[in-house]
Amino acid sequence: MVFEELLSAFAAKYGIEGLDGADGVAELDVEGIRVELLDDPQTHGMLACAEIGHPPPDANGAFGAMMLMANFLLRATEGATLCQNPETNAYAIVRPFQLALTDIASLSAGLESLVNQAENWRKALAGLRVAETAQSQGAATLPDGDSHQGMISSGYFHV
Repeated sequence: MVFEELLSAFAAKYGIEGLDGADGVAELDVEGIRVELLDDPQTHGMLACAEIGHPPPDANGAFGAMMLMANFLLRATEGATLCQNPETNAYAIVRPFQLALTDIASLSAGLESLVNQAENWRKALAGLRVAETAQSQGAATLPDGDSHQGMISSGYFHV
């Protein structure tokens, strides 16, 4: 299957208008998370990318380390990769799809996983911002319900 055909079939099944990918790019809004779908002709694939947000001042420390650990063997990201967009400096999660192996059902499941991961990482990033604010104001501990604690719990390793 080619990029445009897959998007057309996906859009038809779910009643989505304007998801044609004619220029090699398509955007989809899923529960308030914008997913960019990009044709990747070099790999005969497609990339789905969801932005997580911009890093707080100490992001290259704690959050950057969490992202790198989550990327290890792609287990804590369910096959996606956490990265930083060099053009916008925003964090993102990217999931590849092999077009020859992707049908509507696997695309739907993969996008659902990507959106869930993006939502979880957005919460973790927000939790880190709250923790950094608390630390800068002299608080000794992280706030209750800190959303990035245990984020890297994948069954393979724990942080």
